[in-house]
Amino acid sequence: MGAPLSEELVVITGGLVVAHSGASLSLMGLAAYLGILAGDSALYRIGRTLGPKVFSHPKLSKMLTPARITLIQKLFARRGAVTVFFARFLPGLRAPAFLLAGATGLPYRRFLLADAAAAWIPAMGMTWLGYRYGPTVLADVQGGLRWLLIAAVSIALIVLGVRFIKQRAVRAATRVVPAPESKP
Repeated sequence: MGAPLSEELVVITGGLVVAHSGASLSLMGLAAYLGILAGDSALYRIGRTLGPKVFSHPKLSKMLTPARITLIQKLFARRGAVTVFFARFLPGLRAPAFLLAGATGLPYRRFLLADAAAAWIPAMGMTWLGYRYGPTVLADVQGGLRWLLIAAVSIALIVLGVRFIKQRAVRAATRVVPAPESKP
């Protein structure tokens, strides 16, 4: 849907949710797999719709640098579907490769078959990692957060205490002490 979230983070979180809820790990893996395919297909369709304009689109220019475009075009010219397969495992090149697969006219059927073969690995692998190790990591993070909170509160109290002491010292130094009256 265009949310700036890492695909891997979302799939790992799905595995963590399964671990805590007792839901079906295989169904979550299937949902992750279908979600990955849908996202990749959307990138392909954007590239297909924009065609060659995708190379100069202002919002895509940061992702589609001239060096990346040249590299991916060479790879598509030699081995289109194989490029799609291996691009799935290269986060920096994944989205540009799928956009360019559509823009360069790679047939959707070839794109989908290559992507479907590759997407199964991270869908099931990341879901399983979230399921297997997510609760442990989450407990460690929560334990670490407790100590981080204690440290932050301690530092805040020390800073406030030092400020209070300095303000008292400034007030004491600036306090006007009446001079004793002298007798003529």
